[in-house]
This record gives sequence, C-alpha cells and structure tokens, in this order.
Amino acid sequence: MAVKYKWLAGRLETLIRKNIREGINKLPTEQELCEKYGLSRQTVRMALKTLEEKGLIDKKRGSGSYITGRSPKSRENEVGILIFNDQDYLYPAVIQDIRDTLTKNGFFITIFPTHNQVCQEREILQKLQEKPPRGLIVEGCKSALPNPNLDLYHALIKNGCPVVFLYNYYPELPQCPYVKDDNFSGSSLLVRHLAEQGHTRIGGIFKADDMQGPERYQGFLETMRDLGLPLSNAPACWYDSRDLARLDAIDDGSFLNEMIRDLSSCTAIVCYNDFLAYHLANVLLQSGFQIPDDISLAAFDNTYLSNSDILSITTLSHQPHEMGVRVADTLLKKLKGLPVHSQEARWNLNQKESTGAP
Repeated sequence: MAVKYKWLAGRLETLIRKNIREGINKLPTEQELCEKYGLSRQTVRMALKTLEEKGLIDKKRGSGSYITGRSPKSRENEVGILIFNDQDYLYPAVIQDIRDTLTKNGFFITIFPTHNQVCQEREILQKLQEKPPRGLIVEGCKSALPNPNLDLYHALIKNGCPVVFLYNYYPELPQCPYVKDDNFSGSSLLVRHLAEQGHTRIGGIFKADDMQGPERYQGFLETMRDLGLPLSNAPACWYDSRDLARLDAIDDGSFLNEMIRDLSSCTAIVCYNDFLAYHLANVLLQSGFQIPDDISLAAFDNTYLSNSDILSITTLSHQPHEMGVRVADTLLKKLKGLPVHSQEARWNLNQKESTGAP
C-alpha cells in the first residue's frame, strides 16, 4: 500500500497543476478517486493526507479537498509586489494588508520598488525570470503610455506565474485581472460636491503618464458637462512623473506656479491626489491666496497630508483595508484555480470645510 499511496499522491500533484490551469479548485471525491484508479479508500485517504501535509490541499469535512495554490516547498511560496514606493504615502498600509492576507494563506511577500520607472521595472522582471515567484501583484509603470516590458510579463505568465494588477493595468495583458479605483465616478463625486457648494468655475490637475489621470479627467469633464457648467470654466493642468520626482527629491514645485496662473479664474480645483493638493496649498498660500476663501481644494486619497496643520480638504477614500485585501484575495483565487474578475473600487466622500461656497 505504501507504494500505491505515494504513486497516487504524485499523480494528484500533477492533477492539481492541471486543475489550476483549467480553473478547477477541487480534487475529485474519495469515491471518484477509488473508482478512477482502482484503489482502496484507505490508500486514497493516505495519498490525500500526504498532499495535505505538504500544504497542497485543504480537506474540509463533508465537502472535499480544495487546492491551496501553495508549493510543497515553503521557500517557493513567494509573491512579488512591484509597486511605486514601499516607504511613503499610502503604500505602507496597502502593503501590510497584502502581507497579512497572504501570510494567513501560507505565502510570503518580497517588495520590488519601481519608482514608476519602466527601466527599473525591466531590471526586476529580468531577475525574476531566473526564479519566477508563485505570483505577482503589480502597479504598472507609467500605465497611460506604451510599455516595453510586456515580453517579460508574457514569459513569466507562460512559466506559471499569474499576474494581478493594482491601481492600473496594461491593456495588452487582458488575461491579467486588476483591482483599481473607479476613477471616473471619483471625479464625478468631487465635481458634484463642489457644484453643490456653489462653485461653477472648477479646474483640475491630473497626472498625464498614469492611467488614473486620463480616467479622472474624463469623469471631471463629463460631470461638468452633465451639470450644465461651461467647459470653458473647466481648465485642466497636467504634470508627469518627472515633475513629481523633482517635487519629492528637491522640493521643486515650479510647475505648480505655472498651474496657478492657468487656474487663476477658478474658485475650486480638483487635485489628482492629496499629495499634489498639499504642495499646491503651500504654493497658493505663499502666493497670497486664502484657502478656502479665495480658492477651494478637493482631492483623491485621504492620507495624513489632507489632515495636516496647513491643509484640511475634502477627499475621497476607500473602505479601510479594501484595496490591499481585494488584490491579495484576487491573486489567491488565481493561485487556487478559482475564477476571478477585474474590480473597480468605488470612492467615499470625506467632506471638510475646505470646499465651502465661493
């Protein structure tokens, strides 16, 4: 019997890999295995126990044997996370939520900061080719622009490494699900809120080289149109990753001064995020503007920056832990062979006095 149950365990490990590829999360029942392989129930149970001890399946009494997506070698249960930054802004909290969710399921994570640079992304992906992780969670680099690293993603996927995108995605990889913000409805929430406060001259500042920027701009424009507000009263300014890098590294916010001149006719501004709003508020105050008496600000994201000594603004946020848990759960389902679908998380409005009537 020892030879038989070990032989069956090996056959079932092959079946597990096949089932994951085909989107099947469960092994056949004990009775079905007995009939298919002509083995006793005791032999089948010993084989299943072996797989359970290796961490390959979870046996649920009265329900069956479910695939975990894990490797029998714990060191191979790595999930890589390619993300803009792991030290600042909203990223540490999101990463912790991903880590907590994956750790509970027997995986560990390795962080690979890309700083939104496709060259850095390529270096990371080339190294991962040597030993692909069990899966990848990826925040795409400059996702509004063509990406030169699709070949490396295709190679990883072909080698059995599923990819799930966070916050954005690459349209050329439709087989990869994503968990991102509902950027269109977020802009609509902010514009409608500002309009309800009496603002009719509403401008916007958006990021040009990430997918979120054009999506938020689309929601901004269409909501202005639907509210009957003249689009001539809706100037938009754009910045990119190079502007952001200078602002972050050497506090060079000169591009914000130019934007203030372009937005001087506005009584309210929708900001791409509260990091941008925080620095914009500093420049506005230095230029003699009063917030919100002269101009009101509203922004995506709700971090410590939008509740600081110099700035308290109306913002958008998700439910606590929502993004990190969602993207980790999506990857876990992929690893287990369960069906998955892309998701867009809706925003909640956090109203402050900073968007009062003009």
